[in-house]
Parts: sequence; structure tokens; C-alpha cells
Amino acid sequence: MLLYMFTFFKKLPKNQKGFTLVELLVSIGIFSVITSIAVFNNAQFNSSVLLTNLAYEIALSVRQSQVYGVTVRKGVEGGFDSAYGIHFDMAAPTTYQIFEDKEKNGIFNGGDVSLETFSVKKGNAITKVCVDNSLVLDNCLNQFIDITFVRPNPDAVIRVANNSSAFFSKAQICVESPQGPVRKIVVEQTGQISVTTDTTGLCTNGVTYQSGGGGGGGGGGGGEQEQ
Repeated sequence: MLLYMFTFFKKLPKNQKGFTLVELLVSIGIFSVITSIAVFNNAQFNSSVLLTNLAYEIALSVRQSQVYGVTVRKGVEGGFDSAYGIHFDMAAPTTYQIFEDKEKNGIFNGGDVSLETFSVKKGNAITKVCVDNSLVLDNCLNQFIDITFVRPNPDAVIRVANNSSAFFSKAQICVESPQGPVRKIVVEQTGQISVTTDTTGLCTNGVTYQSGGGGGGGGGGGGEQEQ
């Protein structure tokens, strides 16, 4: 066997060579660059998928509030006459709540009951809550947005900053990932709920509520979920 191997290698052409050191270093460099690009793109893709899932989770929470309101979920005190809604507070941009609007005034305050609190994790956050009406478009300088539903209509009642007198035709909730992707949840006054990309630049134009302290409305405790 050893004699056969010795004879085989003796027959190899003298000009047959392997990689030179320079060629090996160049190959390793190219492989490293390709691997880095693949890892970066994979991280971006994963971030985008997680953010899209978060946006749909928020949209489903709004829909859940709508179902509670239209079908008249039994209240914590046993009645069937409450409205139900979802509360966003920019002083706490990693949480939002579904609540029972016992007073049916469209805002989350001390007389209402928090049914469920959702936590936004993995570095994602709610970065803006914006509203539109016939007088002002893309008003994003709000700390609070409350979106409520009351039977028999599936229409959304949209309120901001604990103001029960102003009416709005649309609410837009922006969510953002630390890696940069942005998604937008749009709730129309008609009750339509959708998730879109931010094609208008609304979520990234720098105009937003600046927290100076303070928190959201009161209410009883509910379960907490992580997203």
C-alpha cells in the first residue's frame, strides 16, 4: 500500500500546485464578507418579522375591544351596559391596555377598569399615536389615545389627552424596532383596522409627544401579556 502511494505521488506533474498564501487569505476575506452580509440581512429580516407580528397583535387587541363593545361583554360588576376600548399612553410606550369604559365617555380614567395589560418586548416600542379630523391632519403631539366601542355600532370613538369633546376620524399607532423597521396600525372611525408600512414618513418625521412625567388613567388591574 505504501509502495502504491509513493508511486502515485511520483507520477504527479511537477507544476501542479495548491493555494498560495495570498490566494488563501483572499478566499477567507471574501467568505468573511459574504458571511457578514448574510448575518446582517438575517438580523434585519428577523427584526422586520417580529415587528410585523407586534403590529398585528396590537391590531387584534383593537379588534378584541371592538368585539367586546359590540357584543356587550359582561362587565366586572355584572352589568351589560359598558363600552370597551384600548388605551395607549406615550409616557409608557412599551405597554397598552384593554379597558372597560364604565362611564361610556370614550376615555380611560379612574372610574374605569383595566381588563388586560400588554407588554411590548424585544426592544420594540410604540413611538407615536396620531389622530386626524377635518381641522388637523397627523396630530402626533398626544400623550394619550383612547379608542372605544359601544353597541350597537362597530364604529370607533377616538379620543386624545383625556378630552371627551373632540372627535377624530382616524387614529394611527406607530411601532418601531431598534434595527429601524417601522409599522403602522390604522384605526378608522368606521371601525376598519389595518396594518401598513410607513410609506408617508409619518412615523419617522420626528414630531411626537415628549414625555414630561405623568402617567395614564386609573383603573383596576388585569392580566399582563408579553409580545
